[in-house]
Amino acid sequence: MKPYFSTVLTRLFLLAVLASAGLFTTACKKDAPEIKDYSGIDQETIIKYLADNNITTAQKQPSGLYFLPVRTNPTGTKVTVGSAVAVLFTGHLLDAAGTVFDASSMRTNPLLSFVLGAGQTPPGFEEGISLMHVGDKAELLLPSALAFGPASGKNLPANSVVRFEVEIIDVPVYDDNLLTSYLAAKNITTAQKQASGLYFLPVTTNPSAARPVIGNTVTVQYTGHFFDATGKVFDASTANSPLVFKYGTNRLVPGFEEGIALMHKGDKAELLLPSALAYGAQGSSGSIGPNTAIRFEVEVVDIK
Repeated sequence: MKPYFSTVLTRLFLLAVLASAGLFTTACKKDAPEIKDYSGIDQETIIKYLADNNITTAQKQPSGLYFLPVRTNPTGTKVTVGSAVAVLFTGHLLDAAGTVFDASSMRTNPLLSFVLGAGQTPPGFEEGISLMHVGDKAELLLPSALAFGPASGKNLPANSVVRFEVEIIDVPVYDDNLLTSYLAAKNITTAQKQASGLYFLPVTTNPSAARPVIGNTVTVQYTGHFFDATGKVFDASTANSPLVFKYGTNRLVPGFEEGIALMHKGDKAELLLPSALAYGAQGSSGSIGPNTAIRFEVEVVDIK
């Protein structure tokens, strides 16, 4: 059994998910130097940025955070402490070029997912997100003490004032848009959307053969892909090591088993799974982060 198909899911904390880019790991180094008070300098930097860009709608918070609403969705769910949040973001320096030091677009899974209040993101980032609803867009201007302090990383000098463009995402809507955009980009018109949100794309069919029923042992060859630009493979079976499982025991992610149920022995298909039918808001203990939609190429080799 491939580990990706375990139903025991381990929560991936944000620090682990973002380790490759170093966005939040650098801010947590135990050997960081003593923090100097840059509040006055940071305040001047932010005020100059607002003036230079003719921004008059930024709302200064008591903490020193500046919150700039871009799009509001007052009927959306309010983000509260303890909420699981999914965010699209771009992080900039306040230099003349607006240097990007990190962004959702740089990731295999663009959604940044975390629990608000768990200390998984910089305090100014969390504070800004707490002022928003699902569907809102905003800009957050963070003085260095509310960002990464004396920590540094690629394109991120120590004690930097930073600006985040953020959007709180409705994950089911985002996932469905992602899957339909993939189909449109590939000019695929034969995908069958199921009531669950799964998209089933038959490739070859063998309608005279049997479909699996509960208790059958099913042998499958599969390749699992992310929906990034390269279609990166995160897991795959081999000719010598197919996936063999007992159908109906709920040992697989639900979208995979639902897709196999639509197939006959000898069929090939593609399964496009929204994150809720894959590894959900927790992700897996492997390389799949929270709220990640995935795609499988599958072949039902045998049913017994």
